[in-house]
Amino acid sequence: MTNIARILLTIAAIQYGFVPPIVDLSDSHVFHIGWPPHARFHMVWLLCMGSGMAAFVLYLIWGPARDRLHQLKLTSILGIIIFGGFFTAAIFRSIYGGALADPEHQILVLGIDGNVFAFGIAALLQISAMAIIWTRPRQSP
Repeated sequence: MTNIARILLTIAAIQYGFVPPIVDLSDSHVFHIGWPPHARFHMVWLLCMGSGMAAFVLYLIWGPARDRLHQLKLTSILGIIIFGGFFTAAIFRSIYGGALADPEHQILVLGIDGNVFAFGIAALLQISAMAIIWTRPRQSP
């Protein structure tokens, strides 16, 4: 079951760490003509943090480990922090005047905003991996 959790965490990390730069280094975000330069700076910063976090998570998942279960628990927490930030921003967007997507670049999947759809699936994979990891009994050394 640990290998299943590792695969689920890997898919989630790819979603939050490597898909956003591919999508957001475009006219819909970083190079959007209407964005102020400081907003672009923050977007690139966010993309770099997410990619760096994902690279570190992948190292913890697949790299050498004295305590694999402990490392997987750490990666599960890091992923939930990323997804928690996304869904917090989505829930409270009306307070700060945010939107899930630029109307000119909005993608719907099955009638659901593409960002929510993709991150929703990845978050479910993350939560499934957490359930596997956190309910697994610790084995004696």
